Amino acid sequence: MSQENQFSNEFLNAFVDNQLTPEEKSHAYARLSGDPELNRQICELRKVHDLVQLAYKDLPLPPRRTPSFVTSRKCSLGLAAGLALLVGGVAGWFLHPTSALHPASVAEVANTTEVPAKVLIHVSDAHPDHLKSVLDDVDDLMKYYSRTHQKARVEVVTNGEGLGLLLAGVTPYAARIWRMQKEYSGLKFVACQNTIDRYQDELGVTAKLLPGVVVIDSGVAQIMRRQQEGWAYIQG
Repeated sequence: MSQENQFSNEFLNAFVDNQLTPEEKSHAYARLSGDPELNRQICELRKVHDLVQLAYKDLPLPPRRTPSFVTSRKCSLGLAAGLALLVGGVAGWFLHPTSALHPASVAEVANTTEVPAKVLIHVSDAHPDHLKSVLDDVDDLMKYYSRTHQKARVEVVTNGEGLGLLLAGVTPYAARIWRMQKEYSGLKFVACQNTIDRYQDELGVTAKLLPGVVVIDSGVAQIMRRQQEGWAYIQG
């Protein structure tokens, strides 16, 4: 990454802490998909961020509204989802993308190579405000790639409580997801089969997914596979 294209430490910390504007985040996502060194920096910062959160995980938290689709047996599923998220985070720290794209501007890359940008966005939180923020980021990212005429493959992988984003009759964003699927050919929404099975086994809930959603064996395994294939990993 050339000096003129470097992000400041303040910018990178703001990115990890989700404090950037949508335009700034979309620019960072686009650069992240083609710059292994930037990926390494983000992974290290996210590791520190997550370790700080884990250090204070026993502090009392304010009450949080329970999603309507989760019953009184949510505790067991929440534990399993938490373990899956932790494993996914560890994979993100130690498996770094190996994209061969030259660290130039996104616009220059778009004009000199046919290799698509590849980004995986991991969703494991069901809070409506969080899900809206994720969809805003995905929309901005796909618009950026379209505007710069760059090919891109983007997967939104859901597991744990994040599966609520893709549940028919539950998600408040069904119409928006349908619109995004139609508008962006390189975008896929992906559901974890392990989480679907846990909903059935532990909660007695049959997970009915939105049309067009792709089901894979394991969200954590998909994250690891994609990173080994050179995809950028974003914790949504």
